Amino acid sequence: MNLELAVSYEPSIDGEVVKNSFDTTGTAQLLTTGYSDAYNEGLRYQAGISYALSDTVEVTASGNYSKASGNIVGAGTAGVDPITAQFSDLKSYGGEIGVRKYFRNKTFATLLSPAVSPYIGASVGVQQIEAANASLSSAGFGGIGQPANFSTQLYADSTVPTAQLTIGAEWRASRNFAIGIESGIRYTGALNAGDGTLLALGFEEADSHAENLTIPITLRGRFKF
Repeated sequence: MNLELAVSYEPSIDGEVVKNSFDTTGTAQLLTTGYSDAYNEGLRYQAGISYALSDTVEVTASGNYSKASGNIVGAGTAGVDPITAQFSDLKSYGGEIGVRKYFRNKTFATLLSPAVSPYIGASVGVQQIEAANASLSSAGFGGIGQPANFSTQLYADSTVPTAQLTIGAEWRASRNFAIGIESGIRYTGALNAGDGTLLALGFEEADSHAENLTIPITLRGRFKF
């Protein structure tokens, strides 16, 4: 049995928080805003256990907490005036189970080192994502009967599926400790609809469901006990 601790840097490569949409009057327009625009790259902290089924196969279970700080971005226009959006921080926590397959053979030992083992892995899980909010401001909002500044809940608290594929290498530093570095691709499922503010203003196409694809870069420590 092993204790595993890890931290991941998690840039988004695909996923929209807001889709391009006009209000019903055609006066105001929200532009498409992706995760990579609305939020800085996230950090994910993980703790879990792994258990060896054989010399080359391990099963894993872990919990995690993630946070990506929100940005201020140009989000569209209201008449001739720009719309600015301040996104709240995006926070989530969840759990995953997975499997890891090591490649320990003479070829890799010769090319790398007997202490280094490449591996591939896969995991699935459930993530609880806190509500995603934004504050919108524009001098042109008066033209659609709105105050110059207002807040909206883009997406409500959501429980979503996750799935991840990884490839990496692990260095056995001692009999009871190893360090791994890995990357891959991670999918996070669609979020629940928010408070309906944008829909009420006529931005009927703004809800993108906010599925997200990221490329986590992870540093992991494994302690045998």
